[in-house]
Amino acid sequence: MGFDDAMKAVGEFGYTQKIQQVILNSIQLFGAMHMLSLVFVGREPTTVMCGDELSVYDDVCHMKPPCDDYKYGDEFTSIATEWDLVCEKSHKVGLAQSIFMAGVLFGNVHFGSFSDHYGRLRMTLIGLALLSVLGTLSAMVWTFEQFLVFRFLVGYGAGGVILSVFVLQTENLSSHHRALSATCCPSTFALGVMLYALMAYFVRDWRNLLLLSSLPVGAYLLIYFVIPESPRWLISKGRISEAEDILHEIGRKNGMKVTRSMINLSETKTTPKTDKYGLLDCFKTPVLRMRMMILICSWFTASMVYYGLTMNAGNLGSNVYISFALSGLVELPAYLFGFLVLNRTGRRKAMAASMFVGGVSCLSLLLISKEDETRVKIRTALALIGKMGISSAFNIVYIYSSELLPTVLRNSGMGICSMAARIGGVVAPQIIPMGDRTTFLIFGGTALACAIFDLGLPETLNKPLPESIDDVERDAAITDKQEKYSSKGY
Repeated sequence: MGFDDAMKAVGEFGYTQKIQQVILNSIQLFGAMHMLSLVFVGREPTTVMCGDELSVYDDVCHMKPPCDDYKYGDEFTSIATEWDLVCEKSHKVGLAQSIFMAGVLFGNVHFGSFSDHYGRLRMTLIGLALLSVLGTLSAMVWTFEQFLVFRFLVGYGAGGVILSVFVLQTENLSSHHRALSATCCPSTFALGVMLYALMAYFVRDWRNLLLLSSLPVGAYLLIYFVIPESPRWLISKGRISEAEDILHEIGRKNGMKVTRSMINLSETKTTPKTDKYGLLDCFKTPVLRMRMMILICSWFTASMVYYGLTMNAGNLGSNVYISFALSGLVELPAYLFGFLVLNRTGRRKAMAASMFVGGVSCLSLLLISKEDETRVKIRTALALIGKMGISSAFNIVYIYSSELLPTVLRNSGMGICSMAARIGGVVAPQIIPMGDRTTFLIFGGTALACAIFDLGLPETLNKPLPESIDDVERDAAITDKQEKYSSKGY
C-alpha cells in the first residue's frame, strides 16, 4: 500500500486533519504580528517637542544647535519615543527591521535543514518556544542594542516556525486539499495583519503590544499532544511502523473502519535517509537545478514586490490603523482566487497569471501621473490590484514549491526559497527611493519575467509528491516524452 492509498483509507480530509489545520493555521496570526510588529512598535511620533516647545517635526530636526531634550505626545509609545530614534537617528528603526529579517532568513535556512533531519513537529515546537520566550524578553530590554539582539533572535524563531508549520500542514494532505491549506495559511496571515491593527489601536504601549503578541504563543507548545509527526517524514527516515501507527490513529479518529493490519506501508518505497542530503543537493541534478533557479526567482520577486507595495499602505489614508488593516484586507480576494483556480487550471497557469497581473499593474502605474485626484484614485486602484496579484503569486508559490521538491529535500529547498524571499524583502526598501518610475519598472519587469519562467515548470495538480531525487528526474523524463508525443499528434 502506497502512502496516498493509505491516506484514502484513513480519510484524506476528515475530522482529525481539519482540527490540525485549524490549530496550525492559527499560529499564522502571531506570525503576522511578529513579522510586521515594527509598524507600530517602531512608529514615528506624530508630536515632537524640544524641551517644552512644541514644533513641527521637520523644524525640530533642523534646529541649530541640535535638540538634546526630545519630548513626545502621549498618544502612544514606541522604540522611537523610548530611545529618541528621530531625526538623524530615525534610520535605526529600519535597521531593527533589517536585523529582524536577517534573523528570519537564518531561521528559514537552519530550520529547513534541521526539520529534514530531526522532524517537522520537533522543530516547530522549538521555534514556538523561541518565539514566545524571546518575544517576551524583547519587551523587557532597556537599551536599543539589547532590542536589536532580541529582534534577530525573534526573527530566527519566526522564520523557523512559519516554514516548519507550513510543511507540517501540507505533507499529510492530498493534492486537492493541499490547495485548500495553501489558501487558508496566508489568509490567516492577512487576518493577523488586521487583528494586529486592532490590537495596536487599543494597546498604545509598545512593550505591552509585544507581550500581547508573544506570551500566547507559549500555549501552542501543547500541540505536542494533539499534532503527530509527519508520516511522510517518518517514511523518508525508514520509520515505517511509526508512520503506520499514526495513520491508523488518524483513521480511527476520522471514524473510518480501518484496522491496524490494514495499514501496511511495507511496499512503500523508502527514500534514502535525509542525513545524506544538504542544501547543495537541491542543485544536484539538471532538473532540480532548473526548478530551484526558477523558484528562487519567483520567491524573490513575489517578496520584493509584495513588501514594496505594502510599504505604501500608510499613504492610503491619514489613519495608520485603518490603512494597515486595509493592506491585509485586500489580500483575501487574492487568496480566494488561488483557492478557486488551483484545482481547476492547475498550479503553473495560476502562478504565471498571478505574476502577470502583478507585473502589468505595476507597469501601468508608469502611464498615470499624480496630477489630479481622479488619477490618484486610479493609481491607488492599480496598486491594490497589483498587491492582489502578487499576493496570489506569493500564496501559490508556497504550495507549488512544496509539490515540486522531493521529500528528502523539501524543507531544505523551501528554506532556500524562503531565504530568497527574505532577500527580496530587504531589497525592496532600497529600490523605492529611486523614484516611482524606476521602482515600478523594476517591480513590473521582474514580475512579468517570472510569469514567463514559471510556464517552464511542470504541472503538479493531482500528481503524487516526489519522494526522492530519482523521482524528480524520472517524472521529468516521462513528462518530456509525453510532450514530444503530443507535439507529433500521437
